[in-house]
Amino acid sequence: MFQKSMLTFMILLLIKLPGLATATAAAFQEPKQIQVYEESYYYHFQGVESKGNGPLLTYKQQAFLPVEDVASILGLTLSQQGADLHLDSAPTVNSSVTVEGELPKDATIAAEQLRINPKIGAQASVMLEDDAAQPVFSKNANQRLYPSSALKIMTALLAIERGQLQELVTVGPRAAAVPHDSSKAGLVPGDRLTLEQLLYAMMLPSGNDAAVAIAEHIAGSEQQFVQLMNTRARKLGMTRTNFVNSHGYHHPNQYTTAADLALVAKEAAASPVFMKIVGAPSYYASYRGPNGAAKAKTWRNSNSLIRTDSPYFTATVTGGKTGYTSASRYNLVSFASSNDHDYVTVILRGERNQRYVDTRNLLQSAYTKRAQLNGAKKRINVTPFPGRLFFNGRELTNEVQLFNENGKTFVSTDVLALISTHISRVKRSDSQQMKAALDQQLLTFDRVGPVIRNGRMLVPVRSFFEEAGLQLKWDAAAKRIEGRAPGTEIVMTLNSKQAYVNGQLVSLDVPATIENGRTLVPLRFISEALEAKVDWGRGRVLYFY
Repeated sequence: MFQKSMLTFMILLLIKLPGLATATAAAFQEPKQIQVYEESYYYHFQGVESKGNGPLLTYKQQAFLPVEDVASILGLTLSQQGADLHLDSAPTVNSSVTVEGELPKDATIAAEQLRINPKIGAQASVMLEDDAAQPVFSKNANQRLYPSSALKIMTALLAIERGQLQELVTVGPRAAAVPHDSSKAGLVPGDRLTLEQLLYAMMLPSGNDAAVAIAEHIAGSEQQFVQLMNTRARKLGMTRTNFVNSHGYHHPNQYTTAADLALVAKEAAASPVFMKIVGAPSYYASYRGPNGAAKAKTWRNSNSLIRTDSPYFTATVTGGKTGYTSASRYNLVSFASSNDHDYVTVILRGERNQRYVDTRNLLQSAYTKRAQLNGAKKRINVTPFPGRLFFNGRELTNEVQLFNENGKTFVSTDVLALISTHISRVKRSDSQQMKAALDQQLLTFDRVGPVIRNGRMLVPVRSFFEEAGLQLKWDAAAKRIEGRAPGTEIVMTLNSKQAYVNGQLVSLDVPATIENGRTLVPLRFISEALEAKVDWGRGRVLYFY
């Protein structure tokens, strides 16, 4: 059951959230130094693998290619007009198994996906890093719990998406009529504030009165606003969430999960306006009361990770939202940035101060592990792409991510699916893969690729024999593999270092074997028997679907 739930969560994280490309593109609006994986790459399309020109750069789990590579892969012409780049012509996918020169032999990169497992006191938790498909940390991620005021993240997200920050809002009687034991911002009916001021009133002191005022302003009534909340939740993939009100006051039918809250938190974090609000330690508001008289309030952030006067202040935390009811206990959603990586942490059903301790422990564990993994990364200096990118006259600049590095323009690999009707999405392999070539022809293997054993490469027998022009014969009783071609006969026995080539006994460095149900044979031995040139390499693979 746990594996099924985690699989569902990973699939949801793979869904491209609205506005994500634009928000991430903002990371390249000024010159900066970033850490990237720089690798050789291959691309796989309709069963054929081809070697890319490269390099492939990966930044925060997003892959980038030189624009020249995009043109080469899709058979497009590339031209420059001023600072603008133009890709033109009818796109196709150029696949070729022929390789020039040696295959690249990149150094092995350890698994880059961060995993931590510290002990925490909260009932449930999820931690995300950047745009990774899997959570960094997970505890009872899909357990149904009560959100309390953490759901105000959804209220703020909708207000920012649907409203204008400087719109004047008149607080209605229902806003002041929230339950007496609610957290409030001290608003009264007739107060006139901007929507931006109300957002601070809702997110810092966690004012339920401000939440209702926002809901009524955006949707006409709180009930209609709640419908918008649930609709937005479904679009985000929050399948285990149901909202009943706009502020989080307890209702038995209002529930969520740590995984679902992480989804809406991640979406909200893409908004600079949202992050400015939730990252403020305090906010001073000057507005008009019911009779037009000037009023002023200072709201303090209820999040102890944000306030410098708190013993739990954490400099890398950039924002967050607290929550509490007697039923939900103490909740906390936090946003943090460290060493060019962004984190979302959700704590549900914790204790008053322990939620801060749990969050800090998770962040510190993530920072330490990430520093270890980043040792394989290269530091590069990037600058904003100064122009625009066009495909057959259509501007793509705001639909992809672009930057310049060392005189070359790089673009995110999602551009391939935007341009080509043959490609619906691009997936980067989770790890580097071993590759082999025979007489400068790149070999494509079905499901199982080459492996290295005792310094020698073993390859799947069936696909390799087909590509090498050998007729395969398998004798199960004798565990014997035979390969025949005009003028050549090769005989091997499983797990034996003795083989025969045209009847002559030959000693092998490594024998044929079976791993995971697949029969593997030594590549170099067979290539020498065929008098063919063999080469091997390692690189990342881009899968075109």
